Amino acid sequence: MARFLRTVFSADDDHRMFQPDVLRWKCLAPHPFWEGRRGYALRYKGEIAAFGCAVPYRFLTGSGTVAGCNVIDWAASKAVPGAGLMLYRHIQTLAGTMINIGGTADARRVLPANGFEVRAELHHFTRVLHPLRHMRHAPARDWKAPLRLARDYRELARATPTARPARASQPITAFPDPAVTHQVVCARTPESLAYVLACPAAKIESYVFDVGYFLLSRIGHQCRIADLWVASPRAQDWAAAYASAAAAADTAAITAGASQPLQIAALRQAGYRETHSAPVFVLDPDHQLGGRRDLALSLLENDAFYWSATQTR
Repeated sequence: MARFLRTVFSADDDHRMFQPDVLRWKCLAPHPFWEGRRGYALRYKGEIAAFGCAVPYRFLTGSGTVAGCNVIDWAASKAVPGAGLMLYRHIQTLAGTMINIGGTADARRVLPANGFEVRAELHHFTRVLHPLRHMRHAPARDWKAPLRLARDYRELARATPTARPARASQPITAFPDPAVTHQVVCARTPESLAYVLACPAAKIESYVFDVGYFLLSRIGHQCRIADLWVASPRAQDWAAAYASAAAAADTAAITAGASQPLQIAALRQAGYRETHSAPVFVLDPDHQLGGRRDLALSLLENDAFYWSATQTR
């Protein structure tokens, strides 16, 4: 399986994302939202023709719970046309609803033709906390590097909300509640967060404050807000929490993702700059979501909180 994935994704042998411990965690480690293994392979003449790994979720709508999954590491051999789609359809029979965030150009073309529709956009944000250090860690420099440095210092000087006091490594007890923000939120439980904290591809840190929590994910020099929740409908309170995450990061830059206006406005208030966005495709054949588009997603809903194209073991 690892060799197949490295071949399809043109990855080196020591690529961290496809090492045995990471694959065991993704595909085999127990998850409270899924029974059994989550890695699925389609074989043709004894060889793997397609592979995908299910990332389970539970949407809380306020009127019920909607279970489903996102498929990561979706890969198919060009020697077996249609294998990837066949595998995807098999996983869908197990999951009910499905989401797909972003994806390759091929995926974005194929998904709408197979019942998926865009229901949201996941917006990615960055806040540079130490501009010089951030520039030194950049993979490459060009003539625009001084302009980016000036921009980062200018943005750093902007007034931002006061950070909420946060305590590290505390048990999380305040979980997302759709009644607070009137959004479709993703369920979190002590067991599901324990699964995230065990991720071998990143160092995950948990922090709690008076009305919520956040998780930081560290991959090399990078720091990401894997998840964040505030028991408040006010953007000011969310902005203070995003400021708290930046203060706890103590790194060159921190990144985050958000899909709804409340969280997006809060990130901007907290001095984060949007860098790009990705469509969120939804397959809901039984209309369990009732057409709702207010899906509040974070980086936990796929592999964005730990994925690295360059990380090696």
